[in-house]
Amino acid sequence: MYAIAMSVMLLVSCNNDSVSDDGNLKLKAAANFENTASQKFATSKEQNTIEITTFMINIKEIELEIDDYDEMMGSSGDMMGEIMRKFCTDIEFEGPFELDLLNGHMSIDIASANMPNDVYEEIEFDMDVCTNQNSELYGKSILIKGTINEMPFVFWHNTNEEFEIDYQNANNNLIINGGSMTTTINFNLSIIFGAATVIDFSLAKDTDGDGVIEINPNNDDDNKEIADLIKNLLEESADLLDN
Repeated sequence: MYAIAMSVMLLVSCNNDSVSDDGNLKLKAAANFENTASQKFATSKEQNTIEITTFMINIKEIELEIDDYDEMMGSSGDMMGEIMRKFCTDIEFEGPFELDLLNGHMSIDIASANMPNDVYEEIEFDMDVCTNQNSELYGKSILIKGTINEMPFVFWHNTNEEFEIDYQNANNNLIINGGSMTTTINFNLSIIFGAATVIDFSLAKDTDGDGVIEINPNNDDDNKEIADLIKNLLEESADLLDN
């Protein structure tokens, strides 16, 4: 599987002649664990072993937010800077982007485009339900598969919310200043499934007895609470990495 972008469009709305497409940004995505793809950790009930084999997400669009202050645009308190900002919006990459992040890849290319030299303080992406009927993600925005104590589980969610992510170091910004720049949207799955997780996976049930623990917002197998916890932790697991 690979990133699918049937119609990728970089939207740059700026009427300032001094702002030109002066640099190139390559956006990538990746998922990893702190140690290995198989994590052992203690919950409040017992020792659980979690193994993740599939992690897929569907992103509708990605937006790079211009910093409140940079040399090109002027400060937010500067009148000329404020006037210029009325004519310049943030940068958007139009998807959809269907990402399969544990299918033998270290990382996946999302998009690459020339864009204005500027300082971008964070990236926003809109997760949305996949409409590709040929995809395993169809009707879902997140899909995770694996095992809990060797019993198969399937988690999915159909959330369509917006995620805001930044670098781990709050002082870092994405700076385009000529040349090429690569940044990666990275998901640290240890935050969801690792030793420090707030989720007690020993409570995950196979209520219908079909041999698969189903975790989803429809409350199949009575695991809706866990489904919502996984969905809420996904944003916490995401940050930006320079390459």
